Amino acid sequence: MQITDIRIDKNNRETTLHGSYAFPVAVYLDQLDKNVLGFVNWHWHDEIQLSLVTKGQVEFLVNQNSHLLKAGQGIFINSGCLHMARAAAEPDSTYICINADPRLLSFFPGSAIEQKYIKPFLKLPGFSSAVLDPGTDWQRLILAKIGEIHDLHTGRAFGYELDAALALATVWRQLIARQDATVPADGAGEYADQQRIKAIIAYINEHYMDKLTLGEIASAVNISKGECCRFFRRAVKCTVFEYVINYRINRSIALLRETDLTVSQVADATGFGSASYYIECFKKQVSCTPREYRSTLAASRRGAGK
Repeated sequence: MQITDIRIDKNNRETTLHGSYAFPVAVYLDQLDKNVLGFVNWHWHDEIQLSLVTKGQVEFLVNQNSHLLKAGQGIFINSGCLHMARAAAEPDSTYICINADPRLLSFFPGSAIEQKYIKPFLKLPGFSSAVLDPGTDWQRLILAKIGEIHDLHTGRAFGYELDAALALATVWRQLIARQDATVPADGAGEYADQQRIKAIIAYINEHYMDKLTLGEIASAVNISKGECCRFFRRAVKCTVFEYVINYRINRSIALLRETDLTVSQVADATGFGSASYYIECFKKQVSCTPREYRSTLAASRRGAGK
């Protein structure tokens, strides 16, 4: 299964239910060119994420760090960390993505395992992500476990949930064994930066329908316009207004899919100002016009209904 359009709230928190309440683990095979925008846009979630590149090269951006991974390499992304993924070479670069709720690792709320080995590491400074390379023994073990969990989820034989949970526990044990939850790390400022970028993005997401100015965005987080530009580009690897356009297009896609609004009405509702500018931006990003996108979607739905 693949999610082609990640739904987020105004704080960029993903609203997808990963797995179920009874077994909060989801496994996806993400082929990047199948995503609506051609990449996985900025988001965060409470689940930890494990990814293994299976084809091509994928650039993962986590907080202010960029990790270029080739097939056979992977990455761990901690709970609550803002991240995105995009193809670095072949557009159809693909990776396994596992999202798992940390409560699955705790056995039960308030357990000694939760208090000693889960909670202290979820917000540990400097532990936002970890690149996994098969050239290192313990990392190779984790990569093998990612593949194992994917196979278990695909086959769904008797006991697969138990085997997957045990594999996840092994992965977590390997990861935290290389961390120190008692001594503040040099990356203590990372959490503050993460909260600042989330605040900027939250402001944009809440006001994307309006005529946004850089001054308004900078004032929302009490920094200068220059610092806002520099910080945002350093953290998100694009300009503030490139992000605004991408977010507006994402919101417009939801309206094209879920409403009967005209293209002009969608453009107005998502802050583009004019239909012509909206169509130009949409075609540049999605490689078709809004009307063509809607027609393709309608044809797909008709085909699925047969």
